[in-house]
Amino acid sequence: MNPKLPSWLPLVVAAIGLGVGGSAFAAADPECPPLEDELAESEYLRALSLDLRGVPPTDAEYEAIASGAVAQDFIAEWMDTPDFAERVVRHHRALLWPNVSDIRLLSNRQRLITDGGIYYRYLVAPNYRGGPVSCGDFEASYDEDGEIVTYEQEDGTIREGWVWVEPYWAPGTEVKVCAFEAQEAHISPLGTECDTYDSRYDPYCGCGPNLAWCDTPTLGHVQEYGVQAPVHAALAGDVEHRIAHVIQNDLSYLEILTGRTGFVNGPLAHFYRYQLHAPAHVRFNEVPVDPEILPDLAYTDVDTWVPVDLGEEQSGILTSPMFLMKFQTRRARANRFYTAFLCQPFQPPDGGVELVDDPNPTADLTQRTGCQYCHALLEPAGAHWGRWSEYGAGYLSPDEGFPTYNPECAWCAETGAPCSIECRTYYQVDPISSEEEPYVGTLLSYQFLKGRYTHHVEEGPKALVAKTVADGRLQQCVAKTTAEWLLGRELVTEEQPWVEALAARFVRTDFDYKELVEDIVTSEPYRRAR
Repeated sequence: MNPKLPSWLPLVVAAIGLGVGGSAFAAADPECPPLEDELAESEYLRALSLDLRGVPPTDAEYEAIASGAVAQDFIAEWMDTPDFAERVVRHHRALLWPNVSDIRLLSNRQRLITDGGIYYRYLVAPNYRGGPVSCGDFEASYDEDGEIVTYEQEDGTIREGWVWVEPYWAPGTEVKVCAFEAQEAHISPLGTECDTYDSRYDPYCGCGPNLAWCDTPTLGHVQEYGVQAPVHAALAGDVEHRIAHVIQNDLSYLEILTGRTGFVNGPLAHFYRYQLHAPAHVRFNEVPVDPEILPDLAYTDVDTWVPVDLGEEQSGILTSPMFLMKFQTRRARANRFYTAFLCQPFQPPDGGVELVDDPNPTADLTQRTGCQYCHALLEPAGAHWGRWSEYGAGYLSPDEGFPTYNPECAWCAETGAPCSIECRTYYQVDPISSEEEPYVGTLLSYQFLKGRYTHHVEEGPKALVAKTVADGRLQQCVAKTTAEWLLGRELVTEEQPWVEALAARFVRTDFDYKELVEDIVTSEPYRRAR
């Protein structure tokens, strides 16, 4: 078996006979593009160089053309360069929108601010000192039991001193940190795990060794997100390195969507190792990589990227933390996949959505008048992300506390007893209609999911990729978007047979993206498009 192919692909190819079905084209102008003379060889060379490398040809390359060489001879050489991989990455940025810089990863309670050059946590300070105040500007001292010595103030608060700490974001330097915040114990005397959100009320919990569990809003010129900003960049960088890895190593393009190799640098390794359990707007449950096998990188190793093996449940960039955080609901994730990789954006029908005055609309959007047009397809598609937390990036493993039906969640919902955070977040415990009551205690991703679609939740996005390869939509869309990128224009309906031929050959070459690109840049449309 070809090592570039996922194990399920030969079955898919056999099922479709290497054919291509469906259409990646929306309604378009029926006119064909105007015929133009083919580019001169030097013009063709320039177009190829700009598209494949992002730079003009060198003088030596122009001289080679003048001496009788042909531009097409440079294609394979240029596609084997990192510059070509970067061009492919740039193309996919437009499809994935990988910027997640607006998402706060850590709770504000983990944020250190400064007062007179001394770091402290404003929101946790009341649990230390009886008010939102910093410590005193003097060196801390400890009693014979190792307890921090404090001093009562006239306003009823208490103050301790500061200690010197070498922060993880600036190794080799020291800053003043209030003694309470500088505490390093992982488990407090009260039994609290100090690197979790629960530590916010425990006065024996600090920020850990080198302040590993906390962040600061100021880091050099970055003022808003501070030490989180490099993590934001690394989450996008992980996806971009996955794409480049596939291109540079001549792997099947499908590995981008189904593979289990991720990448971490220093900021991302630090976040996975120390800061996952103090969430803000994003909740992680099971991280994509086992923290025990993370490479030994310092937070400051921003430019060092190391490949890591991910869990069996992972499905390439479609379950990467960036993708899950950028598109925070099951519907949003399915919509982005359909738009970017199937060329089938969810749009209302011509004339808009039917307006219906229904005093008792069904809660099931696949049945609601006016909504079912999209949701009859969107809900089953989104179910493929049913085991990845919404508004988060964690995998809800059935073997790690997230069964399909949780009797504890059903019990608290039915008895009125307080439900756990996990029950309130991931399970139906508060039905607002009789339609929802049969799902009490069940993962929310199963709600209103018809029997023939329930397997989508357990199969994950890999199954959706396999299905769309089998019916031809994925390869046809990839061929179309790649051609539009390289031609610099949208394709028209009359060019569909050409795209179908490109897609069919894409399958026959084991989804070799370089072969697809070469087919496009050596085609007649490309030769007369510039």
